[in-house]
Amino acid sequence: MKGYSENYWAKRAGQYNKTNWVKNEDFIDSFLNMLPRNNFETILEVGIGTGAVANKVSERIGPLTGIDISKEMIAKIKHPDITPIVANAHDLPFEDASFELIYMRNVIHYIDDPVLAFSEIYRCLKPNGCFLFSQVVPPEDSISEEYDWLIGRNIHYPTQGEIVQLFSKYLSVDSGHFILKNQSIMNWLNNTCRDESQKQEAIDRHKNTSDSYQKLANFIENDNDILVDIKHFMVFGQKI
Repeated sequence: MKGYSENYWAKRAGQYNKTNWVKNEDFIDSFLNMLPRNNFETILEVGIGTGAVANKVSERIGPLTGIDISKEMIAKIKHPDITPIVANAHDLPFEDASFELIYMRNVIHYIDDPVLAFSEIYRCLKPNGCFLFSQVVPPEDSISEEYDWLIGRNIHYPTQGEIVQLFSKYLSVDSGHFILKNQSIMNWLNNTCRDESQKQEAIDRHKNTSDSYQKLANFIENDNDILVDIKHFMVFGQKI
């Protein structure tokens, strides 16, 4: 996954739920409210992590399966209605047409080949099956290059346009946004950075972003932190 070693994910597993966006209930509610119904017999989460969304899905809809590349992440999942499997989104270990609902939240920027991952998801969906997707995106597509530089982890955050193209096979596509306001950059860095030097580099990049980015993100800097709005693009599609 784009240079992120097993060891990196093992270290992140213990801190993952401390990052503000992960367990934000308003965000999870908005995401799941994109679904047209709450009666799915077979459900898969791609990139289940520590199970923050899966816990809600199991309560609202029913039992599910989740895959993740990190065994340390899924070891945090203890819910009896969630079946976690170590697997890669490029090669889902399921038969064709296995699931009525597949969902993914904030994973695609870590995946080496998003087109292949989307193809695997499409393959595993039943006819008329539903795919629910959410992803952090740049505030506007026009500042995509600056946004990737800002994050500084040698990964690409897809634009809305790129995500819409990935959904080109789906019928009945619907989309929306959820803005996480005044998000703490220090909270994000404290729970995701590998070392102090990486953290300082990220702070410096944020302080040197363009006026355009700072205006779009409602950038606020104080003595101890930087606060920005984070845009999530949510998409629902139904398999043809």
